[in-house]
Amino acid sequence: MGPEWKKVKGILDELICNSMKAGAKVLEAKIMDKEDRFEIYIKDDGEGMDEETLKEVKESLSIPRRCEMETYYGNLAGQGTGNWRLSIIGMMTDEFEINSKKDQGTEIKIIRMKECR
Repeated sequence: MGPEWKKVKGILDELICNSMKAGAKVLEAKIMDKEDRFEIYIKDDGEGMDEETLKEVKESLSIPRRCEMETYYGNLAGQGTGNWRLSIIGMMTDEFEINSKKDQGTEIKIIRMKECR
């Protein structure tokens, strides 16, 4: 597994961990290796998020990608808890989409470009 796949795996591990902590009984996870990017997708039936929590998660994921920091901090992805872990995911991704409703689960798509912009 090369360094890019390790980073993608860290992102996926973090998202799966969050789904499990939210009580998911059914979890769908997918990684698509496209020509210029990786697409990481998670859908769960966990407890979902209220509007305030969803807003905080979006802020954490909106941190601009930090190419110079991903090698060091990227190793922390998938190894803990808390929104600061999602900030690490934000530093490692280029785009995201997230939908969540309280008591209805969460769906998230992360796009990570292969070439850091």
